[in-house]
Amino acid sequence: MLKKLLLILLIFPVIAVAKQKQCAVKPSYDITITEKNVRIFNKNSDLTILSNGNVELNQSPVLLNAQQQKQALMFQKNIRQQLPQLEQQALTMLSSVKFSFENAIKNKLGNDSKLQSELNKLYKRLVKLLHQSIITENGRTEFHYQNFNNLKKDGEEIGQRIFYNVVGGSLVNFNFFQNYATINEISKNEWKAQKPKLKAFDAHICSVITDINNQYQQILSELEH
Repeated sequence: MLKKLLLILLIFPVIAVAKQKQCAVKPSYDITITEKNVRIFNKNSDLTILSNGNVELNQSPVLLNAQQQKQALMFQKNIRQQLPQLEQQALTMLSSVKFSFENAIKNKLGNDSKLQSELNKLYKRLVKLLHQSIITENGRTEFHYQNFNNLKKDGEEIGQRIFYNVVGGSLVNFNFFQNYATINEISKNEWKAQKPKLKAFDAHICSVITDINNQYQQILSELEH
């Protein structure tokens, strides 16, 4: 019960919906977005769409008809908006959930709670984990599919490590058992309030990734035939 309670209290929003229905689409390619181009690539294919709509497949220029070039330009426009926006939305969601729990902990347990420290630690580590999947810096956005596909699992492992740190020091500096009922109340009330928007955000992530994947697969299929 102790382990379950702390994990519920400290875990990242993406982890909170991990046991729900998984998205049918799992990306199998990395993406980089710069001012000059959008590149989608893995070990099997390398698609680059230049800012003017010209396309290179496996480093070779491809002659496009008018419809294909229009499609490539639209895909480039969409992905330039969708991925950085998804990154910011994920950060906003994470910050919002942290803020809600932070206030609940302060109101119920005060500013000196060990949980407050662990919550901050988890938040920083999960921001770092998110940025290993999607990050925008200096006008360049990178998406790493393997990290993205493992985000829930890796986030849960971070939560578990923090849990063991908390439990390891509980008898010395963490008055958990005295505050058990209060912590239980915080976890139940806050996650009940957070669950609807977390489910909606999980569906939103799936929708964005599915849309990107559908556009990519359609373009790639036309270019390869």
